[in-house]
Amino acid sequence: MRPLQVACGCLALVALCLGGCAGRGRGVYVREGCAACHPFRGTGGGLAPDLSDVGSRLTASAIRAQIADPTAANPASRMPAFNRLSWFDLHSLAAYLGR
Repeated sequence: MRPLQVACGCLALVALCLGGCAGRGRGVYVREGCAACHPFRGTGGGLAPDLSDVGSRLTASAIRAQIADPTAANPASRMPAFNRLSWFDLHSLAAYLGR
């Protein structure tokens, strides 16, 4: 059992070093209901911008900033702030959207 624990710890450390875990980010995307407003890769609502190519338009840092405080860059934004997300969930969501 010890090698598995070490391996899992190493994988988590690698994910953190890379700025999050895209697999976990998919879960955050679903849990937070992002698709209710945002289209992404052919599915989702049409009330907000399509996020399919957001990784080619914004840096990971800019994606995180937009998620945490959308009105900072666009005072007219109707998107709610997701500043309650944990650091890891925020980085994971940005990793998922940016790939």
